[in-house]
Amino acid sequence: MNYFIFSNSFKRGLQIAVILLLCVAALGNSVAYAAGLCVHPTGAGKCFTSIQAAVDAAHDGDWIAIRPGRYIEQVTIIGKDLTLIGRSGVVIQAPAGMQDTLSLVAGVEGRPIILVSDANVTLRDLTIDGVNSAENNPFLEGVVFINADGVIRNNLVRNTGFGAPTLPIINGEPSYQGEGMLVVNFMPTPRSVTIAENRVMNYNSSGVTVFAQADPNDPTHANLTVHVVDNTVIGSGPNDVIAQWGIFFGGYDFADPQFSITGTLKGNRVRDQVTVAGYPIPGVGIATFSTSNVAMTDNVIDNVNIGLAAHQAFSARIQDNQFMGLGQAVSGSAGILLSGSNAQVLENRFKKLETGILLLVDDFAFGSALNTALDENRFDNVAVDVLTSPGASPSMAMANTTSLQPSSAWQRNRLFHQPLK
Repeated sequence: MNYFIFSNSFKRGLQIAVILLLCVAALGNSVAYAAGLCVHPTGAGKCFTSIQAAVDAAHDGDWIAIRPGRYIEQVTIIGKDLTLIGRSGVVIQAPAGMQDTLSLVAGVEGRPIILVSDANVTLRDLTIDGVNSAENNPFLEGVVFINADGVIRNNLVRNTGFGAPTLPIINGEPSYQGEGMLVVNFMPTPRSVTIAENRVMNYNSSGVTVFAQADPNDPTHANLTVHVVDNTVIGSGPNDVIAQWGIFFGGYDFADPQFSITGTLKGNRVRDQVTVAGYPIPGVGIATFSTSNVAMTDNVIDNVNIGLAAHQAFSARIQDNQFMGLGQAVSGSAGILLSGSNAQVLENRFKKLETGILLLVDDFAFGSALNTALDENRFDNVAVDVLTSPGASPSMAMANTTSLQPSSAWQRNRLFHQPLK
């Protein structure tokens, strides 16, 4: 290459580089860079030895890499947008004596292993283990997002209960405790959360609970969008102690369901939510309450009393789901319980159930399933394909009138994670 051509090209490149450096220098401290922090059980590599210490040291936008090991601690993230990513072998374990950290942000008692509030947080590739310590840690929960945005992806949440199905009685009322995940928004700021590709198992009450409560000053203002996608939720199987629910998705106190919670329920695998004779409320795979335009598609729900209880579901699309009943004779099984209006129930498959689809009519709590479109659903070993009734059995009636009825409590003791009062 000619020297002068090379020299001129080099000079032009150098000039551009100098200009860029001057621009960066002029910006000074106004440029913010996300920092990478690390956590290691022994502090190797100048890492923090606890996750909470890394959270406390972090700034908005930082990410925290958690190296393999067992971390016995509660983690609380308030007001910081962070990303927590675990390496294979990371376990965050409930301490023997947990603190009630939920009261600070929600006004009700709760001991979450990970609590996020007023922030946008991503949690990935973590194992969250309650070690069945709910007896010593009342209202034990795995992951809780309160008034927050974020992503909860590819985590294992386990053992958030008593080790065996248990229904404590407090002040003469049943207290539904021990949950895998809880996402709640009761503030006017709209929030969005994605719950995807997680595995939730060995909980006591419910696997994943999601609900929104309206701003009392503006009940027409929707405030929560949640996408629950490709999760696996496994209950304890048959018991006569407590009604376990796999996924709950609902909204409360909105002027109209069209302003309520929205999002999707897609591709989830839910099984083993079964209550047997002697206990009145059935186990439910997926329960929804007061929703609008929610797509419930491609879910597989197996070995449950009721596959999908969709109450006050407006303009719902329930399509390509599989509902499989009980492996033993338990009365009152149904694939879908439905109330609301303008729902499409299409191309679902029902197996081993007493009733395939139960459409409520003039139910005193939930009204009727109006303008419901049923098309190309398949029924295999189902006693009654479609039934129109306020309730086909005592257990179904109890599910309609008790489990989802708003109460003065916040959690299902609470009767079922109901709104603040």
